[in-house]
Amino acid sequence: QAAIWRVRCQGAVMSCWRGVCRVCRGRGLQSPETFPVHGVPESSRVKTFDAAPPSASYNLMDAIERQDAAEMVSRRDPQGCDLQDLKEDMEKFRKSMEKAQKESEEANRPKSGPREAPGRFDLVTVEDGSGHRKPQMAGTVKVRYAVVLERDASLLEAKSDFVYVLGAQSQGVGEVCSEVLDGMLLQMRRGQVASVTHPLRDLFAPDAPVIPQHGPEEVAVCEVSLLEIFVSKDVSFKNSTGQVLKEVIQDGVGSWCNNPTDEGLAVLRVEKISTAEGRCLFPDPGASPMEMSVNVGDGEVCDALECAVLEMRPHETALVTCTDPSFLVGAPLGEKPVPKSSEYTLRVTLLDFNPGPDAISFDEEDRLTFALRRKAEANRLFKVGRFRLSRQRYEEICDLFHHLDIPKVKDRFLGKYELWQECRKLRLDCRLNIAACCIKLQDSSTAKETCDLVLKQMPENTKALYRRAQAQMQQRDFVEACKDLRRLLDIDPNIQEARRLWEKAVKQRKDVDQQQKKALKYDVMCRKILDDRSDKFTLDNAPTFRDAPEYHQCRPVCE
Repeated sequence: QAAIWRVRCQGAVMSCWRGVCRVCRGRGLQSPETFPVHGVPESSRVKTFDAAPPSASYNLMDAIERQDAAEMVSRRDPQGCDLQDLKEDMEKFRKSMEKAQKESEEANRPKSGPREAPGRFDLVTVEDGSGHRKPQMAGTVKVRYAVVLERDASLLEAKSDFVYVLGAQSQGVGEVCSEVLDGMLLQMRRGQVASVTHPLRDLFAPDAPVIPQHGPEEVAVCEVSLLEIFVSKDVSFKNSTGQVLKEVIQDGVGSWCNNPTDEGLAVLRVEKISTAEGRCLFPDPGASPMEMSVNVGDGEVCDALECAVLEMRPHETALVTCTDPSFLVGAPLGEKPVPKSSEYTLRVTLLDFNPGPDAISFDEEDRLTFALRRKAEANRLFKVGRFRLSRQRYEEICDLFHHLDIPKVKDRFLGKYELWQECRKLRLDCRLNIAACCIKLQDSSTAKETCDLVLKQMPENTKALYRRAQAQMQQRDFVEACKDLRRLLDIDPNIQEARRLWEKAVKQRKDVDQQQKKALKYDVMCRKILDDRSDKFTLDNAPTFRDAPEYHQCRPVCE
């Protein structure tokens, strides 16, 4: 635009609809000074046509354009900024900001008349919190609160740094009602400080000492600080079983997926192991917490810690809870006998870790090598009786080769038939070992499902038939167990273990039949049928429902 104005000021603006400039209309043909920008010598300027002289209106418009251009140039500073327009815009912006501020003050100004009382849980935030997580009902938090009078700020009640369970805990006499704390905490985040203003009758129970002292209508301010949110998570090897729970009492650093993996190195600090009755199992009196460096997934610590460390982040402190004492077999307790209790709690901190190999990103050859190494470790764990941890290792190996039966993904084995066969065999062996672990753990349903997958791939696999029969024996399904064992003996009659199990299944099946016969009294029923005094009918003369008189009494009219 500035270039256009410069051209206009120099008198070279194209104003004719035919494309003929003012210079060509006779004004500049005789004066070379009107062409300072063309740089064409005077001898080369040849008039090639005759143009009509400009009209009066044309001269008027041309004068107006020149005057506007001169005013615009005079108003511009050397940098090309329109100072007058900038001042006008700044003045408009200042007036709009003043107007918005006046409207905001008018809206916040208390109106005349009685003020509407705030809601019971309308919070006034004193200090913002961090994160997105808020407490949930039945969740555990760490809080502090203080209650002061609004008129003179005298302290009525205060309680600092205590653990509180939302919805499941009643406060003591003289303390703030649990309904008030629940309503406030459900809206707060970690580190947030908030307050509510209410009469004493809404904040305390009717028998609280402060109510007769100051009156139930006295207005007070209750300020609550949410210090920590304890997050519980099921970290069992099999999800949703509730065998091992982890409750975070101090958050770690890094992203939520920044966790140790198999064959990684983790540094743990086990601070305390106690029972539900408060008995301390570790450390011994006068001893300090134990720090240990372990290889994740190798069984160097107990199953409870093996479950929890896979879901922890660096510098995270958690309370790990389990109900089965077998989860405590291993370090740090070792072979020490574990007393019976309804619940065991471990306080542990993950100081640091080095992640293990990312096996899911390996190609097929490297993935097979890694799986064979983990299978050898799982076999060792099975031999020493760590059946839960061993089963978890076998399941992770099967997950590495989940794509073997998917047609679109199976194409990555093109030209590698032997590799494909090795991977299938490894997955089949791991499934059979999973079934063996489940039988040891009395998990017969999972063992049966795993054997079904193997038999779908190899219908005459003797190990799968034998272990499915073992699972059916645990379920007391002796009929199906006899079928699988009979089929197994038809395939290979020399398996003595299968023959002994088949004889046991047949015997138990007969015992069950005898018990059912006594319970249902088949012989009594048969004697009544053979008794001459009983009514007997053939297929031809057997009575039907239509022969009964009740049928004719209640028969509908429309029939």
